[in-house]
Amino acid sequence: MTATQRQHARSLMGFWTRLCLLALAVLCAHNTPAWAHKPSDSYLTLTARDQGLVDAQWHIALRDLDAELQLDANDDGQLTWGEVRKRWPDIERFARPYLSLLVDAQACTSGDVAAPALIEHTDGQYAVLSWRLQCPLAPGQHWTQATLDYRLFALSDPTHRGIVHWRSQAAGSSAATSGGTVVLGVQRPQHRLTWDGLQGVAPAADAPASSSASSNQPAPDAPVLAPPVAAAAPESPAAFWPSLLRFVKDGIDHIAAGTDHILFLVSLLLVSVWRREGPPRWWPLTAGWQARANWRGALGEVLKLVTAFTLAHSITLGLAAFGVVSPPSRWVESLIALSVLVASLDNLLPLLRGPRWVVVFGFGLVHGFGFAGALQDLGLSRSELAAPLLGFNLGVELGQLALVSVTLPLACALRGTRIYRRLFVSGGSAFIALMALVWLIERVFDITLLGWGG
Repeated sequence: MTATQRQHARSLMGFWTRLCLLALAVLCAHNTPAWAHKPSDSYLTLTARDQGLVDAQWHIALRDLDAELQLDANDDGQLTWGEVRKRWPDIERFARPYLSLLVDAQACTSGDVAAPALIEHTDGQYAVLSWRLQCPLAPGQHWTQATLDYRLFALSDPTHRGIVHWRSQAAGSSAATSGGTVVLGVQRPQHRLTWDGLQGVAPAADAPASSSASSNQPAPDAPVLAPPVAAAAPESPAAFWPSLLRFVKDGIDHIAAGTDHILFLVSLLLVSVWRREGPPRWWPLTAGWQARANWRGALGEVLKLVTAFTLAHSITLGLAAFGVVSPPSRWVESLIALSVLVASLDNLLPLLRGPRWVVVFGFGLVHGFGFAGALQDLGLSRSELAAPLLGFNLGVELGQLALVSVTLPLACALRGTRIYRRLFVSGGSAFIALMALVWLIERVFDITLLGWGG
């Protein structure tokens, strides 16, 4: 080994030593939770019937309930059906007060309650609370509007979202008519629901939509799936645009909360103002990258990368949302973490060969499956997916464009400076790689190290 090679080896060892020390410092100092890729969600379906009756079916994540109620009796890290069933009255007493339905400022009262059940979503098991509500209607009053108030986990988790789908089903009809979908939470705890075609007279003879759950009692150590809700007809044209706009906002919120998606794009944008020249070199860090002569070249590179990423994730988002393909969520999240790790390391060391946009397209296919999880769990039929899919995708793109509009001008202005090369690219890429490595370990081995997107 020559003196130059020994010097390069010592320098590289010093870099990784500093990186490990940084990881140790983060592990010791970290005491606040970071954004997880999959936020805390619950799923509520309200089916209005004649005579002011409403069937409610509410899916709440067991992990969220366990954090509040300590359901894991033996503290072994595994929730069994026996443990959940034993605490079911506590679950109902905890959750039900945070949800209320009002007609003319008067609260609907609870009626028949279905037996306990569990259901599997893409991110784990959920408790299924099913019951019937009786809303106050004057004699002859038609069933039109109600106000939903949703405040679950408002005090303990301000990022929690309640994804609400409402529909109506008249007596004698075999299918429900979709009313719409809305996302509620701390920032928006209330929404006015509108139901059409229902009467305020003549008693409803239908049983609660979820009463069949009592016949599906699982073994003490195994969960069951909750009964399906009635199929819905397509949304009316009048409901399409409000639903579209709601999901545009939800797509923006999703990309804003998806730290792994953001850091993947940031890794690409950091070196979009440079171009790689000469043969691959392993030292010094960022060797072979040269600043582009003008901002037009950087803009052209960004357009290629963003277009490739957008096309790719739009393809898999659509395929997954319509149920054509549905890979395991755990491995999708692991591959997303790997894509962030590879993109950030490639800024420091020559890992990728060929045009970057080709590699980005491949990674974008994986990220599309990650975006799709939020839509798959809505439980919508194909006829109901048009507005959510289009709106959500538009929201994701608007979120990406906002990130580009902030990052690219700064990168262009500083691209030729030493501080940009050392602090932003070398330091920033190393930090992103460290975070992605933690995510990858957490997701592959299903463990929690820091809670950063596991």
